[in-house]
Amino acid sequence: MKSRNSIWNLWWALVLCSCNSWLDVKLIDQSGEEELFSSERGFTEALAGVYYDMSTNDLYGQNLSFGMLEVMARTYDYSMIPNDMKIFRDYDYENSDMEAYIYQIWRTLYANIAAINNILEWSDKNASVLSETRRNQVKGEAFALRAMHHYEVYRLFAPDVKRDKNARILPWQDKFGVQAPPIYSTEDYLELVIKDLTEAVRLLENDPIRSVVPYEWGNGEKENKDQSDMYVARMNYYAAKALLARVYLDMGGEYRKEARKLAEEVIESEKFALLDYEKSLKVEKVADKDLLFSDEHIFSLRNKKIKEQAKELHKQAPDEGGNLQMSSGFQMGIYGADLEDYRLEWFKNGENYICKFNSDNSERFFPKVPLIRLSEMYLIAAEGWMEDDPEHASELLQTFKQSRTPQEVHPQTVTEELILQEIRKEFVGEGILFFTYKRLHHTILGNNADQQVAASDRIFVFPLPEVEYEYGNSIKK
Repeated sequence: MKSRNSIWNLWWALVLCSCNSWLDVKLIDQSGEEELFSSERGFTEALAGVYYDMSTNDLYGQNLSFGMLEVMARTYDYSMIPNDMKIFRDYDYENSDMEAYIYQIWRTLYANIAAINNILEWSDKNASVLSETRRNQVKGEAFALRAMHHYEVYRLFAPDVKRDKNARILPWQDKFGVQAPPIYSTEDYLELVIKDLTEAVRLLENDPIRSVVPYEWGNGEKENKDQSDMYVARMNYYAAKALLARVYLDMGGEYRKEARKLAEEVIESEKFALLDYEKSLKVEKVADKDLLFSDEHIFSLRNKKIKEQAKELHKQAPDEGGNLQMSSGFQMGIYGADLEDYRLEWFKNGENYICKFNSDNSERFFPKVPLIRLSEMYLIAAEGWMEDDPEHASELLQTFKQSRTPQEVHPQTVTEELILQEIRKEFVGEGILFFTYKRLHHTILGNNADQQVAASDRIFVFPLPEVEYEYGNSIKK
């Protein structure tokens, strides 16, 4: 798995690879760059290649969703972790297999960044093959995707900016080629992420999603599922704003004001809707249940293999190697006495393994990995307001919580601990919890007191791949 070649020597990156896209587009085999980018379709195919690669096991198809990061967040029963995933549970960064996983994540992120930079360069070089509207759309998606990939590098490989804003370890790649990129501090690096996302929002001003309400378009009907899903199965105007809100929240301090502003803009757009239990879960057939809460998706990735990939890790009867399941007291410990919490539908027949990704409902809903959901915007806005306007923060949290249970939800004073509690309930299997522990520099709670892990950079900061030191692309502290 571990290659000794630097990522900066990747040629053609992903754009010349044959792959399946979120719209079932395939790249033209053996096509050259000039041919690929000689038409509007070529740019669509190149972007599709990036989306596809994001959905694979290396990134959000497993490692950065219900696999590696959730094990590291101690979501699962400590004693039942499969043998080959105990390196994640134990944060064994010196293990050669762990090094290989980390290198593959790093390599894939920067390979995608290289592909995105190529798209951006050709969108200027061959601008005449695109209408102004389509060119803005292509560039807007590309800038937002480049920001997202770099931001993921920060979240995985850098200390929290609030704790060390001058750590100088992160390479920012904004050109396609083999040259080593410059190295930036965590603070300057995030400013570049913000710059890309701000430009993406500007370019996506006329994004097609602005003229529709995605969750109303098909309303989960089989024949219209593509129409309702296509607007969120890619980086869009609101996804760029939502991601920008996430970045500002990470930066903390006065930046929280920007985070809450952007989060509320996404909420108030009314393009997305909190879970409607009657429509999505209270249905006669299991195949009609929307366990991923699709109406809330701001950005998600289609993945035809996600059901099989999830089943390999989440299954009711463990094999000799173990499986990923919650401890016996998980539901009571996380969801408390509310046995009517709609999210309990995520656990097979009240058992302790997740079925949200492997439900057999693909006739009505695309197999997907949610990356940004509306519920997160409510939590960001509530956290952003908790000091300046506690009452408004409480109202936002109450609205969110009421969408998760038929029981009456009473106002609560919003605190970071309460936000963390809600995140533990809300984003099971979505890779958000580990980053939340890091952002708050909070003890990783685990399933009991003995399994708690103290917050530290040794746990939260992945070591940079050794190959990057060898090629002089990074500065070892």
